[in-house]
Amino acid sequence: MEEKILKLLKSVKNPFTEMDIVSEGLISKISVEENRVIIYLAFARNTPPGPVSSALAWPVQAKIVKEIVETLEKNGITNLEILDDTTLQRYYPGGE
Repeated sequence: MEEKILKLLKSVKNPFTEMDIVSEGLISKISVEENRVIIYLAFARNTPPGPVSSALAWPVQAKIVKEIVETLEKNGITNLEILDDTTLQRYYPGGE
């Protein structure tokens, strides 16, 4: 299952670099637990510290998360959680 997910995620591009997020190293871990998929992203450790860097990075990160969700849901993978691998900040689902 992890290999299938990685293959699907190769179609998601970082809008800033135009590289796919797998080759860029933004996917640090994929965990499949029963019927739930947890994806750990390396956003925090790839963003320079400081409020300006965070403010500039957030729209790019939000676009990447949105494309991850759309890509996986389109392929039948709907029970998702997306977290930062360093801070464990939850990017998806939101509002819980």
